[in-house]
Amino acid sequence: MKRREFIKSGTALAAAAPFMNFGAGSPLGKKMLILGLDGMDPGIVNRLMARGELPNMQRLGQRGVFTMMRSTIPPQSPVAWGSFISGADPGVFGIFDFLHRDPATYFPMFSQSETLPSRMMVNLGNYRIPLKPGKVVLKREGPAFWDSLEERGIPATIFKVPTNYPPSASKQRTLAGMGTPDIQGTYGIYTLYTSDESEAQSERSPNNIYYAYIDENNVMEGQIEGPKNDLVKDGGPIVAPFKVYVDNRHKTARIDIQGKEVLIAEKEYSDWVEIDFSLIAGLASITGMVKFYLMEMGERFRLYVSPTHISPRRPAVPISTPAGYSRELADKVGLFHTIGLPADTKALSQGTFSMENYIAQSLSVFEESRRLFDYELQRFQEQEQGLLFFYFSSLDQGQHMFWALNDREHPFYHPEESRRFGYITDEMYRKFDRILGKALQGVGADTAVLAMSDHGFAPFRREVNINNWLAREGFLKLDSRDPGASIFDTADWGASRAYALGLNGLYLNLAGREREGSVAAGEKRRLLETLKGRLEALVDPKSGEQVVSCAYISEDHFSKDFISRAPDIILGFNRGFRISDDSALGTLGGDLISDNMGWWSGDHCVDPRKVPASFISSFKIQKPVPDMQDIAPTILKYFGIAAPASMTGKALI
Repeated sequence: MKRREFIKSGTALAAAAPFMNFGAGSPLGKKMLILGLDGMDPGIVNRLMARGELPNMQRLGQRGVFTMMRSTIPPQSPVAWGSFISGADPGVFGIFDFLHRDPATYFPMFSQSETLPSRMMVNLGNYRIPLKPGKVVLKREGPAFWDSLEERGIPATIFKVPTNYPPSASKQRTLAGMGTPDIQGTYGIYTLYTSDESEAQSERSPNNIYYAYIDENNVMEGQIEGPKNDLVKDGGPIVAPFKVYVDNRHKTARIDIQGKEVLIAEKEYSDWVEIDFSLIAGLASITGMVKFYLMEMGERFRLYVSPTHISPRRPAVPISTPAGYSRELADKVGLFHTIGLPADTKALSQGTFSMENYIAQSLSVFEESRRLFDYELQRFQEQEQGLLFFYFSSLDQGQHMFWALNDREHPFYHPEESRRFGYITDEMYRKFDRILGKALQGVGADTAVLAMSDHGFAPFRREVNINNWLAREGFLKLDSRDPGASIFDTADWGASRAYALGLNGLYLNLAGREREGSVAAGEKRRLLETLKGRLEALVDPKSGEQVVSCAYISEDHFSKDFISRAPDIILGFNRGFRISDDSALGTLGGDLISDNMGWWSGDHCVDPRKVPASFISSFKIQKPVPDMQDIAPTILKYFGIAAPASMTGKALI
């Protein structure tokens, strides 16, 4: 080769180097199946295995390994699954909590996505027409592991993994999961029609509670609220009226809506009902869908209407890649929940559902997921190579609400409910063991199989208002300490040094970063160490237990790429404790620490050392305790692909 040609080829090689897999090895296999069982607790798995109640998980673990796995700091689902997707710690992909905060306003903001409205509008009469559409932006940064598979021509199906709404650009089959809103842009607003006047007058914000007026012809009229019509000046929400024809003799009702007739019996759910919400008559509409649940008839009439989900047949916003994937699923399997967290935990917490009602809904969500999994498993069996990841939410949402059924130390423990429903948590684990068993029969011994969670679970017996503590200790200066007051209305920011927002986050009021920051850069480290020491010294006066087992200083634990989004301290609560909902949203409570008197009785937003995740695989691993960020590089190594430089995790095989 001539010298000039050699130099030219070397230059081309250098230019191509960032895109080449120099470290790629021989594939270890052609197919991998991953079951993402959100919230699967290794302690519960171990207990049920010892009793012989999880035979398929036990066999899988004996074939490969069953161990606990380190979750993320903090062990929240969007953070942990973001680490799974990115193969990295949260500093790389930029999500540290369900909620972040805007330092310019101090207000909380959703961490996973942001909706940007169109900025180019034209007024035509009463209408406002966008010249360019608005968009939803995914806030998870960096590449996903399935991008590397796509580059090598290896097909992947990624079903409802959290922290992927809207789905990142890909030619792979992906469906958005946790973080996907309802059609109103919220995370689940249900509607209840009730003939109980006192219930109709109750405040269950932000949900809709209406009095059910049934006339002399046994007809009730109602409406379903859809999205706000932004194409109309000063437009409010679009509504879809419906009528209910009540037959008390046969304990049934017929619901007429947009030319459809829906017949349901008492204590029965309807199928999904698609509804068109007209933006401009005859020209533009948005399609949603609901389920009706006829909860009671007779002396009291109660009709529950689910949150209005985005229709997978005609999604108003991107929920899958390619765009037609969600339609394919709906056509092959039927309509399905698209909201990120499908079980209606708020309906139980607020008293609309009984525990019996909630279990019925939870099991219906599980059965729907099982049908979708059966479809994808069949497709996967027909492939020569590829990866199938399938996510299930039922264990996580169930354990949040079921924990007090079996926890005699919980202040919300009710013996009668425990006697009737205490079986349900173990039964959910057994149901997932049966799903795993079917999968193992279907894929064969040459397919790598992994069943994993993102965190375990702990009791949530006592709730802590960290903003109350900050105010008591002099770090947060308030004009008013009245319970129910908001720090956004009462804080003297110029005199405040720290505040708490989100489920695990504590922020310094840092000069040059926060709008009215009072903490100089030179004071930062000393203040962080002071807060850490005093938080870890906090004890519950009721029990004498340590409340915060570790206060993690973020700059000591994360990569620096997007650490600017992180809380300055992440609160690692001890088992039994969690931040109160009020504190997470910046509201002051009555007491610093109080009993948790609600069905949301189990949680995992604590010290990650207290709630390790589960890892059960068909293959051996080279590390005694894996980490969430190790999974993505392990997947890539299995398929003979070198991990990109952005991955901080290490392959386990």
